[in-house]
Formats: sequence, structure tokens, C-alpha cells
Amino acid sequence: MGVKERIMENALKMFRLYGIKSVTMFDISKETGVSKKTVYEHFEDKEDLVLEGMKFVLNSHIEHFQDFRQNSANAIEELIKELEYMEMMGKTVNPVMLYEIQKYHPAIWRRIEEFKKDYVLQGITENLQRGIEEGLYRNDLNMNIISRMRQLQLETVFDTEQYPVMQFDMHEVMEQLTKHFILGVATLEGRRLAAQYLHIEEESTTSIT
Repeated sequence: MGVKERIMENALKMFRLYGIKSVTMFDISKETGVSKKTVYEHFEDKEDLVLEGMKFVLNSHIEHFQDFRQNSANAIEELIKELEYMEMMGKTVNPVMLYEIQKYHPAIWRRIEEFKKDYVLQGITENLQRGIEEGLYRNDLNMNIISRMRQLQLETVFDTEQYPVMQFDMHEVMEQLTKHFILGVATLEGRRLAAQYLHIEEESTTSIT
């Protein structure tokens, strides 16, 4: 790993732990074991560092989601893999960091919003289409509506006003919303398959009409 990559990796780790505003370029240089001058040789300022860091994070998300799509046996398995990944990701994301990006780095926040609109929404729609083609999702779904509903579900999980961390376990929230979503869009065959992945009693899935 090169110096630039190490600087960015340590910066992202510190941003996740402490938020962005409280972390200085000196803090990042000290954590990385290089001089502050070296940090500035690779990044113009903290805004540039945050931007490059977010680009790296978003590209990493894209790579993971593409891998899930290509290496899943079916649409439901793809969703389960995404669920596990988002749970892992959620454990490393500090809500303060997202708040500070939105408040103090609006240009970077717009990139995140564009990612959600252009990639996340597209990925949800493609998963719905795949599930319909596989006979696992109902063919009467309005994908334009259902895909946006799913996107809002995912965003809500990280909303501490809706699900305060002292009251709700993120794993349970994510799991419950995903079960609800899958069972809502699935055919009878899809529900039976989902029962295997989600450890739901099969009779409970077949009784839903």
C-alpha cells in the first residue's frame, strides 16, 4: 500500500470514529506516521481528502454489489448478501460523520446523493427485474414505486431519529425490514426459498396471501 492510500485509510478510520470536523490534518499525519507536509503533498486540503475518501468508499460499495449480483444463485440470495454487507458497513459508519458531510461538505454530499439515485436505486430495480424473470418475485410489481420504497427503507435504517441506537439493534431493524420487503414482493416459490435463507417457518410464508 502506497503512502497516499495509507493516509486515506487512516483518515477514513478516524472520520468514522470521531467525525470529520474534530480530526485535523496533523492528527491524520500522526496516525499514519508521516509529516503533515507529506499529507499535503498528496491532498490539497481536508476537503480534498474527504472527497477522495468518499470516492474510494462509494467505489468499494459498487464493487461489492456487482460481486453479489454476479455470484448469487438468485435474486433473493443477492439481497441476503447485500443485507449482510450493509450490516457490516453500518457498524463502521458514525452518524456524526454523515451529518458533518451533509452540513459542511455539500458538494461531497451531492455525490453521495447521486450515488444513491444513480446506483443504489438502479441496483434495486435490476434485482426486482431479476426476481421477476426467475419467478421469485410477483410480476405485477410497479418497479418504479417498489424500488423507491426499498431505497427509503435502507436509508431509514441509518436514521437515528427513527431508530434510536439506545432502543433498536441495527441488525434486527435491517433484518426485519428485509424480511418484510422480500415476503411482500415474492411469489409463493420465492417465499419458500426466502424461508430457507431467512430461517422463517415455511408455513408462515405460505399462509400469507
